[in-house]
Amino acid sequence: QDLIARALDKTLERSPVAYAGWTEDFKDLVELAAKGPAAWLALLGAWFQVKDGNGSQVDLVVHALQNYAIILCIVTAIIAGFTYSRAEGLKNLRTSTSTTLDDLSVPASGTRQFVRQAAKLFDAEQENSPQNEAALFEAPTVIRYEPGQVLAPHYDANRSAETEDANRGGQTLATLLVYLNDVDKGGLTRFGKLVDSSSSAGLTGDGENKLVVQPKMGDALLFFPADKAGNFDPRTEHEGMPAIDEKWIARIWRHKQRVPPPYGLSERTLENL
Repeated sequence: QDLIARALDKTLERSPVAYAGWTEDFKDLVELAAKGPAAWLALLGAWFQVKDGNGSQVDLVVHALQNYAIILCIVTAIIAGFTYSRAEGLKNLRTSTSTTLDDLSVPASGTRQFVRQAAKLFDAEQENSPQNEAALFEAPTVIRYEPGQVLAPHYDANRSAETEDANRGGQTLATLLVYLNDVDKGGLTRFGKLVDSSSSAGLTGDGENKLVVQPKMGDALLFFPADKAGNFDPRTEHEGMPAIDEKWIARIWRHKQRVPPPYGLSERTLENL
């Protein structure tokens, strides 16, 4: 309840959505165009340019190279526009509201307790101090789903983490969710690529045998979007199904390396642990 109260005091805004892997997608599309359509169009254009003018093979090569450069620039611009439009479209996949909590100065606060317990969980053998472990965390995020709000299927890890997430600790190795209220209807967390062999299967109501988790106050859900080395795991695709009852969760992402502010906790804040 303290986490919810602090989130409401800070004001919640539309949850951000990042296009994870956009650099990899952009590179793949450009490489595909460069090796195929751009080359063939350049050669075809060069042939039409020299076929009626008795041009030499050198002229053919020169025209082909010129055409290739022009076509590749145009195709790259088109792909850049497509990537941008896709990134904008992804914003509609998450309709919840959220805020980050980074004040650990109050000893009994829910924020401080959440970070401390998460640090103990990830460092069960106590090889690191709580401060060093929490330095790998993004600041805790409290997320609210009102009736009808959803989070479409997505991944927490990033195939291009070394490039795109270099300023936020690199790859996301673990996701820790804590459900802050009981949710009787809707709002299930669903893993569409994992099969549930337990008796709780089929909670989605359509008879499918996918792994789903029903929010219950105080329960925690821990999963690993990538392995210890940072390798992306596609099996961990998940979603927040449409809320019927209001749902509140608190989340911590643990990264491979130190997460600097503003995404992570400052050195001064970590001292309060």
